[in-house]
Amino acid sequence: MALEVAFIGVSSAYPGDGEESTCFLVNGDILVDVGFNAGISVQALGVAPTDIDHIFITHCHHDHVIGLPGVLFLNSKRAAADREAGPLHLYGPQDLTPVTSAALAFLQADRYPQVVPEHEIHHVYPDESIEIGDLRVDVGRAFHPLDARSYRFTDTVTRGSVVITGDTAYHEGLAEFAKDCDVLIHEAAAPPTASGINQRYLHSRPQDAARVAQESSTSSLALVHYQTDQAAAMLSRAKEGFPNTRVARKGQRVKILGPGQAAWV
Repeated sequence: MALEVAFIGVSSAYPGDGEESTCFLVNGDILVDVGFNAGISVQALGVAPTDIDHIFITHCHHDHVIGLPGVLFLNSKRAAADREAGPLHLYGPQDLTPVTSAALAFLQADRYPQVVPEHEIHHVYPDESIEIGDLRVDVGRAFHPLDARSYRFTDTVTRGSVVITGDTAYHEGLAEFAKDCDVLIHEAAAPPTASGINQRYLHSRPQDAARVAQESSTSSLALVHYQTDQAAAMLSRAKEGFPNTRVARKGQRVKILGPGQAAWV
């Protein structure tokens, strides 16, 4: 089966009407970050919330975890949907533990334990790898104001791969981490007109994403985490440095059939 990434949301930290903050679905059962309405939004992609078996968190800024209580609540029926379903696995930096505890408190899980699924938290660190069936997930560094991760998903059968940067400013290690990947999904939250990296927020401009794509020799670049009114200018600026760039849209899917074989739907 081809490696597939569906774009649940691609927007900034303050999504507008009909938008969703940046989060992704990998192979139908792996959620990467949890947007405002991720538990509802995945259903538009034909996926039931109980289908989600793994959640990878890049970092714990609000817009990347704000939908966690809803996903946990909707995922609580996983055992009823599949008697062989194991626990829900959550992966991320150490901040994931207090954030999950806060989500459980919000759901009053001590009084109503039935509203959350059985789950396990795994702290992951750069240079580690996780095996999920035929998928290998490598953990990379992100350069952001709090502990943050990038993830590389590789189908060990077809060898197709995709890198999701999370929120990060440019750093040389990211290009090495993304080396020869088929699709690079890179944030571009900083405006293209910015003169450099804002050291307070540590986000990438589209030209920074293009630089990573060029240095890593990726096949294609997809920009996410942007304001809608900036999309055209952002794309134009990125294409100057890396022509095979697109602006990802909510609801899109990309299937990676093998090295250099990415089909966009």
